[in-house]
Amino acid sequence: MAGEPLRLRQTLPHGSDLAERLSLLRREMAGIAAAAPPAGAAQAHVPLGAAGLDRLLAGGLATAALHEITAAAPGDAPAAAGFALAMAARLAAPRNAPLVWIGEDFAGREQGALYGPGLALHGIDPARLVLVHTANAKDALWAMEEALKCRTPAAVIGEIFSAKLYDLTASRRLVLAAQKHGTTGLICLAGPVCAEALSSSAETRFEIRARPSAQLASAGGRTPLPGPAAFDVRLAKARAGPAGFFPDREKFHPVLWSHREVLFRDALSLPLAAVAGDGPDQPPRRRRA
Repeated sequence: MAGEPLRLRQTLPHGSDLAERLSLLRREMAGIAAAAPPAGAAQAHVPLGAAGLDRLLAGGLATAALHEITAAAPGDAPAAAGFALAMAARLAAPRNAPLVWIGEDFAGREQGALYGPGLALHGIDPARLVLVHTANAKDALWAMEEALKCRTPAAVIGEIFSAKLYDLTASRRLVLAAQKHGTTGLICLAGPVCAEALSSSAETRFEIRARPSAQLASAGGRTPLPGPAAFDVRLAKARAGPAGFFPDREKFHPVLWSHREVLFRDALSLPLAAVAGDGPDQPPRRRRA
């Protein structure tokens, strides 16, 4: 049964030599592998919406897994946090599930805290977001592992500044908690870190660069308003991909975040005409005859 310690179904007499014991162990492991379900058989994927990213991810973001978000440069850390929140909102959209944000205090002081009205305009209901503050990265990683053991949240987001404590062992604990309990983990590394220098068990690693958003016309011809959040995304690591497909790991993919549709869109090089979605957040009320 799942969760029980491994016990050999056969035994050898005391004093058996090493070759016999190794042969028995190989037979036992072969039997376990044959009885186990195919890897990833029960793992679902949530399409992000941007065709380029979904193709790289073999259909979308894997759930019940751990994903990493890093900043391409120190000034891109707020964009990396925004990208992590957008992915969390996308994961929560199908069932309107709550989210958990676990932030190291130092990361919040360096990069800024979350802002309720901004979250709402980003597509996240602040009333369904649980905020956890920790004194250091060690406590943040522990709290994230514990939160992943709860099946209710659509995603658990952890933000830490230093990646010194985030190693192969720490990431493996988060991966096991996510896989066992079916909760998706997103870890945002807010401090300076090289994406290629990380060694972890995460499913994917995204490197984020801030991208200028399209401007929207304001009333009275005044200063234009900022448009949808925009990101340049590089997939620095991916465990799975289409058969025979090798992504360019140096390429940045420009994407936009549509908070109305709660999904990403491929950013185009040419501006588009305004669409009906640029109207007010609330639909107009119909007048009674």
